[in-house]
Amino acid sequence: MQVPITDMLKSIPGTVGIRLGEEIKYTVIKNVGELEIRHYKPFTLARTFVSGEFKDAMNIGFMHLADFIFGDNKEKKKSHMTVPVFVDQKDNGWLVSFYLNDEAENLSPLNTVVSVEHMPAKNVAVYSYSGSYSLEKMIDAKDILLREVNEAGLIKGSSVWWAQYDQPVSLPFTKRNEALIMIKEAH
Repeated sequence: MQVPITDMLKSIPGTVGIRLGEEIKYTVIKNVGELEIRHYKPFTLARTFVSGEFKDAMNIGFMHLADFIFGDNKEKKKSHMTVPVFVDQKDNGWLVSFYLNDEAENLSPLNTVVSVEHMPAKNVAVYSYSGSYSLEKMIDAKDILLREVNEAGLIKGSSVWWAQYDQPVSLPFTKRNEALIMIKEAH
């Protein structure tokens, strides 16, 4: 994998929590307790499923997706890194996803383990937290998210998934992480 020089340069401020990468766009509907209720317009994800332990799956999944956006696609085009990296626990493994910006959303993967999926608009309840991106922190965030969703009387529409906005070398207290769940109503 050859990382474009622009992405390497953008990563330097990221070590102290300054994010220069393009983020998925959303509108904040309201705040409820510790949650932020967001509306996401339709968006596109590059996804790969990796079985096994979380840390290994994240590394392998990240590499497959990074290869795809850095030119391992039928169009032989390179795109820039975007944030966040999404992860969803499925059966005996993990579904790792990259948000694809406008320049990448129509790229076609060469590697059959990578798929491109167009996602519909959705309302999402989000619990944000900082620190290292670990399975333990993810489980704690999931518990808080589900408790807050239940206390707010929101109707869950999916399983919990997580978002990581920063690179592994970023200082832990500057890292932005989220636990998210699609909701059917935001009342």
